[in-house]
Amino acid sequence: MGEFPGLRIIIVNYNHKNDTISCIESLNTAGAGLEQIFVVDNASMDNSVETFMAKFGKSLNIIASPTNKGYPGALNLGIPKALENGAEWVLLMNNDTEVDQDFIIELEKAVKARPDVALFGPLILYYESPETIWYLGAKVIPGTLIGVRSFRGKRLSSKIPATLPMDLFHGCAMMVRKDVFETIGLFDDSQLIYGDDADFSWRAKQAGFVGAAATRAKMWHKISLTMGRQKPRTRYLITRNTIRFYNRYTRGFTRLIMFLFTFIRCTWLMITDIVKARFELIKPLWLGFWDGWRGNYARSY
Repeated sequence: MGEFPGLRIIIVNYNHKNDTISCIESLNTAGAGLEQIFVVDNASMDNSVETFMAKFGKSLNIIASPTNKGYPGALNLGIPKALENGAEWVLLMNNDTEVDQDFIIELEKAVKARPDVALFGPLILYYESPETIWYLGAKVIPGTLIGVRSFRGKRLSSKIPATLPMDLFHGCAMMVRKDVFETIGLFDDSQLIYGDDADFSWRAKQAGFVGAAATRAKMWHKISLTMGRQKPRTRYLITRNTIRFYNRYTRGFTRLIMFLFTFIRCTWLMITDIVKARFELIKPLWLGFWDGWRGNYARSY
């Protein structure tokens, strides 16, 4: 067993075996044993499963889904297996990430330093700009569900405290204590992708669990600083599922605040799309807005 014996790690793969291999190797270098890692393959068509078996052998836990269940659905396949395998903590990770050599040690230090915390988010940096923070968690503005991201785009600094209180965590990487799953259940897999992480984080907070960022546990996400041109389907799903989260957990005046907030934000995005000649994104933006607030979640766009 590795540096942090009670830890099990779940990585979801879909047709990106090389990224997944790099992620596993970085975890292995950081002290995680292969037997602690569970790779859930979402019906990849690039021989991912065979490649993993050939490279890592039987020590690596591979769960091959016959269909693509989306990110939360894949996590829901892996989490029960990890708990059955003795997990005290489950680290959920995107496969397009790599971790620092002290990543596992720093996570264990955070657990020992903060026994009150049940959800930890590591410090996620841009892979192409290794000292720039991509995500550290978000704090919710009281009376709303607006999450304010902490230190987004800021340079890495030793002045950041070792742990910081957070309300919302990103599905790219979050570490969850087993009693959270036992209390609130698994992820909402009715959402193929986007929004499931905020939903899970908020349910945990509502159940009384404490969340924090573990800022000394560093990892890098292979996401572009400029993000490139967003696809219409991505724009639709992000908009709809974000509003679905607001719609699910607000009532009365708070819901009105969130409706106005999302309307203003979508209007601003539309203006930006017009200026940048991204006209193909305007229709899915407003479809996502109305489907989110009307509760129409059947459309896949």
